[in-house]
Amino acid sequence: MIQIIIYLLIIWILLGLLGFTIRRLHDTDHTGWWYWISVIPFGYLFLLYFMVLPTVEKPVRWGSYLFKEKK
Repeated sequence: MIQIIIYLLIIWILLGLLGFTIRRLHDTDHTGWWYWISVIPFGYLFLLYFMVLPTVEKPVRWGSYLFKEKK
């Protein structure tokens, strides 16, 4: 019974990390499909590179939810 609870917690955490990673990729104006590069050997290094890129301040394809337009 404890193992089932632990597995559910791990899945819950991994889904949260997936959402965080995809949102961060969107912040750098990359599609979320780049997440799948992490399944190939050393692909996580490319993903890490995308994660440390600065946020794009121009409107991205997914909307400008980070920076509000100044009126």
